[in-house]
Amino acid sequence: MSAASVCRSTREARDQYVAWRRLVVQSAFVLAICLAFIPARTVAGQAPSAGAKTFFLVATPNMPDPLFQESVILMLPPTNPPLIAGLIVNKPTTTPVNKVFPHARTPKDEVAYFGGPVYPSDPSLILRTMGSPAGAPRLFDHIYVSTDPDSIAAILKNLAGAKNLRLVLGRAQWSLDQLHAEIMEGSWYVLPADPDMVFSTQPKHLWRELVERGQLQQADLTRSPTPPVLEFVSGRPSAGYFPAR
Repeated sequence: MSAASVCRSTREARDQYVAWRRLVVQSAFVLAICLAFIPARTVAGQAPSAGAKTFFLVATPNMPDPLFQESVILMLPPTNPPLIAGLIVNKPTTTPVNKVFPHARTPKDEVAYFGGPVYPSDPSLILRTMGSPAGAPRLFDHIYVSTDPDSIAAILKNLAGAKNLRLVLGRAQWSLDQLHAEIMEGSWYVLPADPDMVFSTQPKHLWRELVERGQLQQADLTRSPTPPVLEFVSGRPSAGYFPAR
């Protein structure tokens, strides 16, 4: 066998190994994500356990669905039956918050965000506060989420202690199999959520920043002898935020 043939065979073997490695990493990551989204047996509305992890789903540049292109989605604990839901946090609308909730004590230029195509008029409120607001279970760190319109109205009427907030209309939602398929086809990066990024002052630039992180993470996981996928998904979210319909 000539030296050129040996080099070609070596390159082909290396490329096959890299492709196999990428598939193994991607499959393990998806499996870990799905396991993390299995709800624990807890009382509805209870905050996630201390070990639970919270994620961003970040649309890759290959995302085919125009509704989700350039989206950053804050994932929530699953509903029952187990549907996986999340809120897009980087797409401001032109609708003022006080048009949705007239008694809201928010600045006049504070607008609602497009949260996703499912039930697009349903409000959710994401806020950061040191307290524990009524009707808003803790998601992670000092981030709380309410999906109850009455609780949202009460919180917006009295913003004492709220450092940041996002009013979101609609949500994104999948079955486990559907999300599994979309991740496997390369539509999403899965990244650990960051409180500051949830309330980014430049939401339209957030997607690009997280895509760069996702690409670096994907490269690191592909090279890693033991992909650390379980570091992000070691905890299981508890009860869901949205009732079954």
